[in-house]
Amino acid sequence: MRTSLVAVAAAGLLACRGTEPAPRPATLYFSLDAPFCGMALPVEFYVDSLLVGSDTFRVNLAPNHTTSRGFVAAAGTHRLGARAAIGVGYYVWPDTVVSLGAGLTYTRSLPFYCS
Repeated sequence: MRTSLVAVAAAGLLACRGTEPAPRPATLYFSLDAPFCGMALPVEFYVDSLLVGSDTFRVNLAPNHTTSRGFVAAAGTHRLGARAAIGVGYYVWPDTVVSLGAGLTYTRSLPFYCS
């Protein structure tokens, strides 16, 4: 009886140890800064040179839409990029390297000038 009690107690202690919780991911947003524009602009978003999504921003047009949905990334250092389709080519924003902490939110501003 005593041996089975020790075995049950040991099993209980091992079960309580569990595992470390997974670190919370960071959330990334892309925001178009184009105050003098009035247009729809399709933009592609990249994290670590991988396409993670796209959106069509609407600047000074109803409904106004200048911030992307959130993209999840692991905590650590990441390279953020974006490009917009304009005519037959692309406008490419320079890549930005950011260090993200677990659970943090970062917004990558995309300045764009219209003349």
